[in-house]
Amino acid sequence: MSLWHYPTMGAAVRATAEINDQARSPAPGAEFADCVLAAVHSIVRFDGYCLLGLDPVSGLRSFMFSKHGLNDSRRLAYNEFVERDVNRYADLGAATNPVGVLSFGAARAPSSPRLHEILRPAGFGSELRLALRSNGMVFGALVLFREDGRRPFTEAEASLANGLAACLSTAVRRYPVRTVTASLEVLPAGVVVLDANNYIQHCTDEAAAWLNDLRAGDGDDLQVDDVLRVVYDVANATRRSLANDRSATTRCVTRTTSGRWLAVEGSCWEPDAAEVAVTLHAATLAEVLAEAAAGYGLTPRETDVFKLLSRGLPAKQMARRLQLSPMTVNDHLRAVYRKAHVCGREALLAQLT
Repeated sequence: MSLWHYPTMGAAVRATAEINDQARSPAPGAEFADCVLAAVHSIVRFDGYCLLGLDPVSGLRSFMFSKHGLNDSRRLAYNEFVERDVNRYADLGAATNPVGVLSFGAARAPSSPRLHEILRPAGFGSELRLALRSNGMVFGALVLFREDGRRPFTEAEASLANGLAACLSTAVRRYPVRTVTASLEVLPAGVVVLDANNYIQHCTDEAAAWLNDLRAGDGDDLQVDDVLRVVYDVANATRRSLANDRSATTRCVTRTTSGRWLAVEGSCWEPDAAEVAVTLHAATLAEVLAEAAAGYGLTPRETDVFKLLSRGLPAKQMARRLQLSPMTVNDHLRAVYRKAHVCGREALLAQLT
């Protein structure tokens, strides 16, 4: 299919509507990414992609989907956390314009390790990155790739992609808090031990089971080696955090493809050890609350009510705690249920445990 493609106004409207459908009711696993990226492809053509989610609290990668993309997750994590490069996710997330293009042969080709040492050896000559923001938080990013020899992404196409940012952000924000109806067994905790360069020294069978549950499956290209990026990012953040506070830990909370809530947490076994132990375990309700409140798009006061609701407090006690009228608390409860697409307390708590 030719990359010389200029979408009509109607195509942009249809693409937005299709992505909004996924935001309202996200499909499970690879089906979610297939629907979203088919809509994006109708506006901006590409040869490969990565769609990723970020924990809105820690900013760490929490889930991802990929087709015909990049495979060296350990090298990519090093590029994002350690190397100085252009269009890093953290930089785009804080920028006025959240989209950036990186291309070989550009008039002002930057000195980019990612371009010359990762993208081009993989056969790609152009990359478009878009940070996905909502309510002042960064929830993920979309990365599109074009093969060497294709026309590089243009600023016009970057602008077209940016036009989808609002609906893409909502879809990625809502994906972790999608409705899951299956009853799932609890997986035991597992541990991955990494050396100073993030080479794996030990990975328990329990950790491997969690990592396998992070894979989208079906037509998605991601293997366990790819989803290890979640572990690498936690390990890198742990080292950076511990440089300032030796007792600090770093955590991201996410939802696996099957629907289990997972916490990924890093720590050092010894104060001066270069090794990092990353634990993967079932997230507690307290750990899920911040992720869920952000995913539902709750206001600060709705979040206060949401937290008290999760502790089992009736509306009258919530009102006393928050110094609000019972009527106001009930209004907030209705807003929480509406945003969570549930009919009441029991249905909401079922989605969080």
